[in-house]
Amino acid sequence: MGPRTQRIKRAVYVGRIARRGGLLRVLRELGVWGNRPATRDGAREFRRSLEQLGTTYIKLGQLLSSRPDLLPDVYIEELGKLVDEVPPVPFEQIRRVIAEELQPDVFVRIDPEPLATASIAQIHTALLASGREVIVKVRRPGIEEQIDVDLALMRSTAELLESRSERAQLLQARALADELEVHLRAELDFVEEANNAELIARIVGEYEDLVVPEVIRPYVTEKVLVLERIAGRKVDADHGLGAERAHELARQFFRAYVHQVTVEGVYHADPHRGNVLLTTDGRLALVDFGLLGRLDDDTRRNLALLLLAVAQNRADDVADLILGLSRVSLGADEPGFVQELRRKLPRYHWRPLSGIRAGEALADLQRISFDYGIGLPTSFALVGKTLAQADSIARVLYPELDPIQLLEEDALEVMLREGERRLEPNQLFAWLYTQLEPLGRMPRHVGHLVNKLETGTFKVGVAPTDLGDLEHAMRSVANRVGGAVIVSALLLASALLARVHDLRWAAFGLFCAAFIFGIYMLWKIIRTPGEL
Repeated sequence: MGPRTQRIKRAVYVGRIARRGGLLRVLRELGVWGNRPATRDGAREFRRSLEQLGTTYIKLGQLLSSRPDLLPDVYIEELGKLVDEVPPVPFEQIRRVIAEELQPDVFVRIDPEPLATASIAQIHTALLASGREVIVKVRRPGIEEQIDVDLALMRSTAELLESRSERAQLLQARALADELEVHLRAELDFVEEANNAELIARIVGEYEDLVVPEVIRPYVTEKVLVLERIAGRKVDADHGLGAERAHELARQFFRAYVHQVTVEGVYHADPHRGNVLLTTDGRLALVDFGLLGRLDDDTRRNLALLLLAVAQNRADDVADLILGLSRVSLGADEPGFVQELRRKLPRYHWRPLSGIRAGEALADLQRISFDYGIGLPTSFALVGKTLAQADSIARVLYPELDPIQLLEEDALEVMLREGERRLEPNQLFAWLYTQLEPLGRMPRHVGHLVNKLETGTFKVGVAPTDLGDLEHAMRSVANRVGGAVIVSALLLASALLARVHDLRWAAFGLFCAAFIFGIYMLWKIIRTPGEL
């Protein structure tokens, strides 16, 4: 079956599921196609449809769940319940993939019953020839081809929606499709996941109560990954830990994620309850590193300062840092944005984790920014979702933990580490060079400017911006004037033809056309002022 045929077949199936799940209602509730209030039923049907459509659409839902600035709260909450569980692949197919990727004498035993199944991979326990208990993560056969078809279909749909809907443009449908592809490609490659696991293991090495499964090399390929087996269970309210131990675990866990974001700029970006295990010896094991967040140095530093400003209740500094991170349009209401921050920020202080969600503060910042025309980078959304997931696990362990206080306590360490990083010889001299090098070129630029002024060749270009509203108004006026001229011409032609006996039928037709067109114009003017 050719790629085009596969795409058509998949599009028909997606369309059937979408129709059954009430896609039109969902699009209206999201504001993409029409407008109606968001409902719990619509959000639930949307989640179920995504789960039924499989891997690509489940990952899309997970990505959308990090965008409270773009989706209603009921949709964000419902998408947080997405379950990535599918029926297991027959063990013979799994065995065949392992045999193709690894040597035949690697394992003494592989349990045919999967330990866990997901849409991208299936996990089995096994015993190495050395006697070590391990888990084997195997990519599901055929999943890459399925994802290729889904991504191609999704890109086409995103382009169609953006061409037809302003809301879809605000949702950045094509950018979301591109970001989804990056995430999925990374999760398909187990070599990259192994490198991610080892990187996070080094970063959290200073936290003695956190553990990352060891990657068993050389048994790592693009389709198969062998890891140390760590006995543990999901973190829940019946964890059985003493209050003091639970408090310490919660503190270390949340501080480790803040450290990853603010100091390292590399973080485990999917710490939900299925990816964090409470081990038999009372530690927390982090698993599944298919999705890793990475920040450039400037964004990392600004996010660190932003979290500190939130913790210290400094609304003006929070506003300045957000504006420095964001894309701001000419229509943005910066004074209104600052005023809203001053009103909202104090609500997150002096309250325990049981009363608030630490990630809720960043989610509110996303919503406020969007409402006032300020476009935050996608990295901000992923950081917000990561910290929200981290504090949800910390809340289960110790509900009275105050994440804002932890941010303040860690502030000195973050600033000291940032200072040390800046004072390293390589960093210091690179920074000095980038600052001083433009000053060295300044005399030459001044000379060129003076020369152009003397010869009269100095030119200044002015590029008009943000003329969309004016252009829309001018087009509307031109369309209405043109429509009025057409109606008048039709009426005049019908009056002249009415004097000719043989052409009275044509006169009547022109009069009817003028009447219908005139009524249509009047209806459009009343219904949509400013358009035709």
